[in-house]
Amino acid sequence: MRQRRSFTPQQPRGGKNAKRINDAIPAREVMAISEDGEVLGVMSLHDAIARAEEEGVDVVEIGAKEGKTLVKIMDYGKYLFKIKKQQSNSSVKANAKKTEVKTIRLTYKIGDHDLEIRKNQAIRFSEDGHPLKIILQLRGRENQYSDLAVTKIKEFIQLVSGVYKYDGNEPSKQWNTYSLTLYPKK
Repeated sequence: MRQRRSFTPQQPRGGKNAKRINDAIPAREVMAISEDGEVLGVMSLHDAIARAEEEGVDVVEIGAKEGKTLVKIMDYGKYLFKIKKQQSNSSVKANAKKTEVKTIRLTYKIGDHDLEIRKNQAIRFSEDGHPLKIILQLRGRENQYSDLAVTKIKEFIQLVSGVYKYDGNEPSKQWNTYSLTLYPKK
């Protein structure tokens, strides 16, 4: 004996935002909602379609509630346009350039050539619009040279002053680490 297949209505084609509309809805009785969100109650699908045609809009399947198919009487074309516009806005935001804080580590006894290399990195970061965080960490016996650390950070700030704004703040000290954040000039 052959097994009978149960009927499962297919989802409409056209992606995840596609909804069944008007006669494509496979229900006899539906729970209807008006365009402005007012619950119209349970009615036959035929009555819901007739009401939508009077208003010049469509009956769109939203989901199921309490065993009844939930439909909304609205303009389906306007709905698709709004969804498409939201997707394009979100994709524009996703493609937007994100600024990332770039970090440059220094030591209090860094050489001139190494300082020049860090300066070139900082200039590259500023061209991309990234803020720059300068970190100088003292270790062990180096902690007694905190004044040299601050002067080395200020020397580096002078090197990058053409591309980064310096507001005159002293580098903040947390334990044995000095740090300062600079923002690119526009």
